[in-house]
Amino acid sequence: MTKTRLVATAVLVLSFWPCIMISALESNHLIVSKISMQSGGHRIRIDKYATSRSGKHPAILVLHGAGGTLIDGPEMRRVARQLAEAGNTVYLVHYFNGTGTIVALDAGMQKNFPAWLETVRDSVQFSQQESGDKSAVGIYGYSLGGFLALSAASDNPAVGAVVEHAGGIWNERTEGIKHMPPVLVVHGEGDRRVPFQKYAKPLVGFLRERGATSRTRFFPGEGHVFTALAMSKVRDDAIEFFRQHLGRK
Repeated sequence: MTKTRLVATAVLVLSFWPCIMISALESNHLIVSKISMQSGGHRIRIDKYATSRSGKHPAILVLHGAGGTLIDGPEMRRVARQLAEAGNTVYLVHYFNGTGTIVALDAGMQKNFPAWLETVRDSVQFSQQESGDKSAVGIYGYSLGGFLALSAASDNPAVGAVVEHAGGIWNERTEGIKHMPPVLVVHGEGDRRVPFQKYAKPLVGFLRERGATSRTRFFPGEGHVFTALAMSKVRDDAIEFFRQHLGRK
């Protein structure tokens, strides 16, 4: 190739390179927007994570724990982002807005659990309306969010799968849990805040008794707050679990 042709080829490639780069970025573009809904007479903020990819995008709610978005926010945003990058439309629900809570203590959780549960149920309906897709949605819930996820999914055909992380059945009242969608139970065996033997083990047995499809992902070396490495595995497991049970074409 002559020097003149080499220069011409280089100019041609460079001319199209911005278009190539823009196209690649758009194909994986993650759009994060702040939206809101009404629940119980209160405005509830929702952070929506979506991509510009074509095709079906199952809706998934992400529920923080008692630390609220103040403490749990960074990790919940990582969960939401990775779920969205996998092709889902994700709604990170600020359900504490309904009670003016920032960080929940035990007494506050007992008092406000019913109101938060109603907000989560409203969020399920909202996500279907907002996305224009009536397909069943998924819920990822951490700690308090895990308790809420299980309660909201009980006897609720609008929920198609749950990833319950470091939670369990609220106040161990199994009579309140009826028909359940597939559940992935994630728990650290060293959890002292929500003890593994008190919550995770009985939950698995209960789900099996009820005939629910369930999988477990137990981490022997983890407590209530997982290490970064363990959380990366949880996010991957959640993506695969939702893909299997919510479907994506």
